[in-house]
Amino acid sequence: MISTYDNVKFGESRPLTDLLDQLESERKHDEIRSYSGLKLDDECRLVDGGATFTKRGFASLCRLTSMPPAMVDWLSRNDYKPELARFINSELVGLEFSDDQNNRPRKRVFTRFREDAKGNQLCRALFSDRYAAVDANVLVAMVADALTASERAEARVHRLSYDGDELLCNLVWPGCDRQVGGESYQVGIAIQTSEIGTLRMQVQPWIGRLVCANGLIVCTPTAQAVSKRHIGRIDQSQLAADIRAMVGSALAQSDRALMQFVAGRKVELADADRIIIQLGREHRLTFEQVMGWMRGHEATLAEPNVGEVSAFSVINGLTRSAQDSELATERTQLEALAGRLVAPRFDALYGEIEAEWRRIETRASMLSDEVLESYLS
Repeated sequence: MISTYDNVKFGESRPLTDLLDQLESERKHDEIRSYSGLKLDDECRLVDGGATFTKRGFASLCRLTSMPPAMVDWLSRNDYKPELARFINSELVGLEFSDDQNNRPRKRVFTRFREDAKGNQLCRALFSDRYAAVDANVLVAMVADALTASERAEARVHRLSYDGDELLCNLVWPGCDRQVGGESYQVGIAIQTSEIGTLRMQVQPWIGRLVCANGLIVCTPTAQAVSKRHIGRIDQSQLAADIRAMVGSALAQSDRALMQFVAGRKVELADADRIIIQLGREHRLTFEQVMGWMRGHEATLAEPNVGEVSAFSVINGLTRSAQDSELATERTQLEALAGRLVAPRFDALYGEIEAEWRRIETRASMLSDEVLESYLS
């Protein structure tokens, strides 16, 4: 555990081996069902097996029907479960009848289940049978296998977010600590996956700045080989090979990005708020995310070793704001954006980095007063 000047503690973590054991011990299974196998009782549980639905599982069931989401939400919130179940069952009968009338094969629905802490069955997602399942235990095991035996034994998982369906975390191991410009950093990898199709499967290099517990995700060509949607066929042997290549090069790639990030201190900027607003609009951030970014930048400037507005301070402001989100998926989105802002391309030199920020400054200078006022008033 590292205590920093502002009493932020970086290092809340658990051993990788503990996470592997947890994932392996979970009770999950999949079934192929027809529409008739998805019928509901009056409590909106599955008639066949009695499983209840997670929120996202029920949403995937409703997407099979023609019912508007607003209608489903209203019936659910106002305790009209029997009526909602009848509507859904009627839709399922209609879908099956349509297949029969048009001489189509009966629909095969890939149905995913897991147990909750009390042993109750939860239906968590429905897919076509083209869904390619690479579950969290498989992915994390592939990452672990890419480490040496000693690295695996001592590797630690930071900032784990896992609800049984979506997993996001950072992984570091011995040899990941860095000292640059008098500051402490860690390099490692960021892991993201979803067993219910809500996130891309990704394993990417990661940088953590210990003074403020911020992180950013580095986008590299080797990491792109591991970035996949859960659809079609995924060759798990090839995936494991791609992960080995990514993990094997992760520290070197993170080191390069770290040097680019720190070099951003020399790229002095005139109007940080204007630049942040411009970048927020270009990358389609919400109003709240842009405002959080500006607050994060102010906090960055208050650090003893920063002070001046620069590309470094702007990027660090974004990573600071990412930590304020209660959603790990939003934090990951913002950290990935920060990684893309570090340099225009992975192997860019300082001159290219500075030139890119001058182009950003030029675009930001064209923002209208009305747009600026909407954020700064």
